[in-house]
Amino acid sequence: MEKGFSVVVPTCNRPEDLRTCLLALFQTKVGADDFEVIVTDDGADDRTRAMLEAEFPGVHWTQGPRRGPAANRNHGVEMSRGEWIIFLDDDCVPSPGFLDGYEAAFRDGGVELVAFEGRTVREREPDSLLWEAPHNPSGGHLISCNFAILRRHFNQVGRFDERYPVAAYEDTEFAARFVMSGGRMKFLPHVEVIHPLRRRPEPKRCAARWEGKVIYAFDQGASPWRVRWGLPWHVFRLIQCRFSGQELNWTNVRAVGLFAREWWHVCLATPGWVKKWRARPRSEFWTEQVARRGPLPKYGF
Repeated sequence: MEKGFSVVVPTCNRPEDLRTCLLALFQTKVGADDFEVIVTDDGADDRTRAMLEAEFPGVHWTQGPRRGPAANRNHGVEMSRGEWIIFLDDDCVPSPGFLDGYEAAFRDGGVELVAFEGRTVREREPDSLLWEAPHNPSGGHLISCNFAILRRHFNQVGRFDERYPVAAYEDTEFAARFVMSGGRMKFLPHVEVIHPLRRRPEPKRCAARWEGKVIYAFDQGASPWRVRWGLPWHVFRLIQCRFSGQELNWTNVRAVGLFAREWWHVCLATPGWVKKWRARPRSEFWTEQVARRGPLPKYGF
């Protein structure tokens, strides 16, 4: 039997965060028969499944494909039955009116190619650059932890691109493709999630996020030479911008060393990424766009 809408929650080895997320999610006036929750689990053990069976028996658990967050979200959609799909991350805390706000928006949508995005805010302002969290207080970015779209429109646009290996740029690329396909974002400021601050990962893991930029640049028509030199320079300039206006304190001094090591890992990894992705097929969608409109200026750099 079809549901009115499905909430897809990808997760990976964070059962405690997921418990907090679901407890907040179920503070709703929406009837239990009107929606379903799909948890698609890329984790390495059974902790999440055991927690759900004990505390949230109505939530549908499925084993994820373990090929990254883009593939995990797509798998959750495949396992769902709703006409509308809401994407929510396992470490976010939705507001009490989260589902109610989306349900009200769904009554007015459905004909045009539209995606509803809620408000994503950090739990507090970080006191240094050692901490981070997604932040989308006024919309316009379609962050994957808080947006909704009709299933048929999600498939029409082409779903998340599963080439993106880690949680970085896969939602940015989807949003760009959605807009280029004629889609429109509608911001719902009252549909809010709180995103906790997390300590920045060690530099090598932070550097791994930049591989998605290589994929995107090649899709936009960049040459191997342009990617090889453009990405390290882009990362260097972005790191400079992050320190602009920051308070001089000991933690930010430590952050200088961490960001410098991140940049160094990007410099070391970029030749390998270029070799890897220059030989692989490009996105058919972006290949067509580049042929019609020309390469993107600066290729995203």
